[in-house]
Amino acid sequence: MKKEVDMEKFWEDVELRHAKFREIAEQIAIETGVRLPIKELDRKKIEENAEYVKAKTKEIEERIIAATEELFESSKERELLHISIRVSCDFHKFLLDFGEKPPRDEAEFVADTIRSGIDWFYSLAFHCHGIRDDLVKWRFDRQATASFHELRIACLKCFDDLLRPSATAGEMLASLLAFIHLELVFMAQTFPSNVDSNLEEDQWQTNPT
Repeated sequence: MKKEVDMEKFWEDVELRHAKFREIAEQIAIETGVRLPIKELDRKKIEENAEYVKAKTKEIEERIIAATEELFESSKERELLHISIRVSCDFHKFLLDFGEKPPRDEAEFVADTIRSGIDWFYSLAFHCHGIRDDLVKWRFDRQATASFHELRIACLKCFDDLLRPSATAGEMLASLLAFIHLELVFMAQTFPSNVDSNLEEDQWQTNPT
């Protein structure tokens, strides 16, 4: 049984991350003369996003746990699944909210969220390597997409596959790992935009069109 979210701690973490971005932006301004725009915190929007991520994470996690029986039996195994799903839901919400042209600061923020999950992603992949499911193709497309437009379409389709009511345990886990793969592609596309002073606000994307 997971504990309820401590909202005081949640807002403390949010404000610390926001302060971190302000510090980075200020350092870039000092070194390059380029001042990056940093939005003020929108608490209502952040709370709405947190509720979405919490509900969607719970839905996906419970379905996978029910379908895989003892695969995620220990608390550590449940934790690596939970965190991998939660980060993926964060990225999915970002894709829904900002469409084809997400702001640079939002892209960098969600890329940092993805980065925080890398160790958990690898642990999940190693944990799932022995799954056998005749209905699932584990060799999903590993080719990096050429544009954010294509990446977003691929991500949304992959997330829909993950949520498909008829999906087997293997199909759900394969869809989750395929989605995580695309998250890492996105993270690579945004790096290192935060240190490139020649980029305009809407030019952080790799081949945006």
